[in-house]
Amino acid sequence: MSAAARALGRVRTGSGEFVGAATVVGLAALLVTGQLTLAAVWHGRMLTIAGLVVFTVVLCRALARQLSPSTVPDGPRSLAVWREFEFGLLLMMAGYALIAITGGPRSFLYPLIYALVSFLAVLHRSPVAAAGWLLAACGLEWLTVVSVNPVRYALFGYHVTFIGFFAAGNFLVLSGLARRLRGDHFAQLHGELARLRQDARDYRLVAAQRTRNDRAESRDEEEQSIARGSAEAVHEHVGATLELLRQTMRLQTCALLWRGESGTWALKAAASSSERVRELAEVSVGGLLAPVLRDGTPLRLHGLSRKARPPYYDGQPGVTDLCAVPVVEGEALRGVLCADRNDREAFTAVESATLQQAAQQVLRIVEHERALAAVERGKYEQERFYAASEALNGALTLDEVYDKTFAAMRTIASFDLAVCTSFSASDGRHRVVAVRLSESVADEPAWRTAAAKLDARGLDEAGTLVSIAIKNRHYMPAVSDRVSADACALATDVALPSTKSLLILPLVHGDAVLGTVTLVSAQPGRYCNRVRDMLRVISHHVAVNLQNARMYRAMEERATTDGLTGLTNHRAFQERFEQLHALAERTGQRFAVLLTDIDHFKRVNDTYGHPVGDMVLKRVAAVLANRARKVDVVARYGGEEFVLILPDTDGEGAAFHGNRLREEIAAQVLRSDQGSFHVTISMGVAEFPLDARDREGLIERADQALYRCKKQGRNRVIRWRDVAQAP
Repeated sequence: MSAAARALGRVRTGSGEFVGAATVVGLAALLVTGQLTLAAVWHGRMLTIAGLVVFTVVLCRALARQLSPSTVPDGPRSLAVWREFEFGLLLMMAGYALIAITGGPRSFLYPLIYALVSFLAVLHRSPVAAAGWLLAACGLEWLTVVSVNPVRYALFGYHVTFIGFFAAGNFLVLSGLARRLRGDHFAQLHGELARLRQDARDYRLVAAQRTRNDRAESRDEEEQSIARGSAEAVHEHVGATLELLRQTMRLQTCALLWRGESGTWALKAAASSSERVRELAEVSVGGLLAPVLRDGTPLRLHGLSRKARPPYYDGQPGVTDLCAVPVVEGEALRGVLCADRNDREAFTAVESATLQQAAQQVLRIVEHERALAAVERGKYEQERFYAASEALNGALTLDEVYDKTFAAMRTIASFDLAVCTSFSASDGRHRVVAVRLSESVADEPAWRTAAAKLDARGLDEAGTLVSIAIKNRHYMPAVSDRVSADACALATDVALPSTKSLLILPLVHGDAVLGTVTLVSAQPGRYCNRVRDMLRVISHHVAVNLQNARMYRAMEERATTDGLTGLTNHRAFQERFEQLHALAERTGQRFAVLLTDIDHFKRVNDTYGHPVGDMVLKRVAAVLANRARKVDVVARYGGEEFVLILPDTDGEGAAFHGNRLREEIAAQVLRSDQGSFHVTISMGVAEFPLDARDREGLIERADQALYRCKKQGRNRVIRWRDVAQAP
């Protein structure tokens, strides 16, 4: 019942969106049948009046919905386009209804249709809606003209031509205007952002103590946010200072000229009562201000001619008096603070001293914002360090260490390709153990090819940057992150595409090099000095985690592996056996247990000695392990006994596999000081669930089958089923 109610509700809601279109169709029907006329309205024909009333209500509803849109999106974009199209259709139908009532095709209101169609052709959310309105206008025009009088084809063509002309004209003109205004807006926005970035660089708010290579790095969003905030704060405080000077000293203009990193001068802030002051533009500081630039001393000029023009003016401002003081930071000239008047009142020594104090105040404002920006950057760097360290926590296995290493490196600096390698000083083997591609280049063939060539390959070539990094225990490239075109980073046959930034970090733990981490980016300046130092610290944590993971793996292997044969030990075998048995009980899968021992092994020890006996155990274990599938379990059960579990194998298949193993072991030639000899094995097979359903029963049945092998002469394979069926 509830499902039917929901379906009915959806039908009712969906049908409500077509009320307007249905109303337009109904009113068009009145138009075609000739009932939509002034006479019909005047005489109060019920059908005409009812149609107009319903149409008016629906039109008012659509108008209210357009003028009062919901702040919460109430449907997909297609629904909004449909509502817009429906509203335009209602407006168009209203226009044709007025035309029909006021005289038909030659009504004095006909220009209303041209204006309405032109308006709708420009202001639309989708081109489909605009095309729909034009088609609707042609259709209503046909109903209004041709359906009433079939001989009026010329009038129909005349109207349609004017409708298309006005629609196309307005579309071209107004759309071009809208694009131009939008372009001006974006240009102004980008210019303002560029000005803020330039101000941040000029005021030394961006990387005040960074090297040239550091400055080549494009800052991330956090850095840009800090720089924009600092630049705005400097503008606000400097602007307030200049306005205070202008009012208290009765100045026409008080302006701050600042020297950028490239040596160019720009008007950074100004407070003026003149309309000729430039809008924060680049200026040429020569002429009147040349003594200040040359000597670095204050300048006072009185009785200037009306043609004298300081560099921050456009045109002739009528300046009569000028005072300019240098803004000096240490021994460097950073800017010039200028004040001028147009009332022939000369600047006094006291006023010049006041301007010098104001210049120092400007420097203090800039230095204060530098300090705040440095604090914000330090805070951000600490957060990134914390995030990177947190990403490295909790890694126990080697795979976890590699994954967390890439995650930690990404929190410090982005990369397109990252490669982890493992190095063993004992045998000199150096190979790739993990490769990661960023999402931005994951679909690019060149990057994918490079990653595929590097995956799990050895890196034993001399002269590559990664081999140099391991040999010298130093990151590479040694000077910057730029790499020459002929340099080989990892392997001679692996080309790293579009490499603009490269960093190879050796993973050093104590006196040992455990491997490397290589980061590759197509963006220049990605691994500058600041970022490289951070990544070096992270690499030390990675080396510790890598060593811990290797120790964890070694301890895990010692806990689960037999020390002599390298097979699974008895305790680990019982755990695996329990897991496989539980899985088989749930899924109904068969498996077989093979219990085996070496025939007359005590005689081998007594004849050739225990070292030779150990050699025999290793040789038999190697044959059993080499012939096993990945899903099989091969374990040393105790002494000279071994056990095999073969999942998804019945007793017949297990016996066949056991006979192949028996024949291969019998063919092995074993050598000792007393000569060559051979050994054989015997095997007992039990099948789940045919022979037993519990683990203890399966081992017992396999052991009884093995006992029957020994009674029948050894060097054979016997199934428990054959033992049970024997008389």
